[in-house]
Amino acid sequence: MLVNEILNTDISPLHLEDSVATALMKIDLLHTTKFAVVDSNDRVVGMASLEKLIEVVDEEAPLSEIELDDPVYVPHNQHLFEASRIMLAQELFILPVTTESMEFQGMIKKRDVLSALGDIFNLSSFGSVITVELDQVDFSLSDLVRIIELEGAKILGIAVQQPNAKNPSYRVSFKLNLEDSSVVSAGLRRFGYTITSEANSEVLEGNFSDRADELIRYLDL
Repeated sequence: MLVNEILNTDISPLHLEDSVATALMKIDLLHTTKFAVVDSNDRVVGMASLEKLIEVVDEEAPLSEIELDDPVYVPHNQHLFEASRIMLAQELFILPVTTESMEFQGMIKKRDVLSALGDIFNLSSFGSVITVELDQVDFSLSDLVRIIELEGAKILGIAVQQPNAKNPSYRVSFKLNLEDSSVVSAGLRRFGYTITSEANSEVLEGNFSDRADELIRYLDL
């Protein structure tokens, strides 16, 4: 899925002639810390930062007189995964979308990104999720998929969390079409795999937002 598929064109950017007061109001209303600023040609030239704006004495000063942060944006033809990574890294709830020549196209919101990721990985559909922990030398998706399908389950989505300083193992989460994943878990354990978590549809429905946030972190590779 590309970012232009969830593009929001109702949110306008800030302009260089807008005042600091206008920028502060917009940032507050949209619950973000940075907001895109465009020039007279609608090209994104920087980001108005809350941290810098609150230090300005004259709130009627135009943004053209204020130091802007470097632009944070995503091209309109970029995949949603990359947009998710940028939003997480920059701690943004809203991200500008541009053309290749930096012309402003619209915004994407974190809520819409989470919803789209949920569609991609079928997080809200009927089923269950199991997470398997693997040593780096043992990492093989094909073997896991084969065992799961032998147990009669269909895989609706896969998310892979890479090893890091705190956890040296891979963690692979599978969304399955089964409400009860115990048969699949038992099958994986028979082949020596470690299951670190299981959740059925009832649990998933109550924790959709948390799981979507975790999914974004899986994509921060």
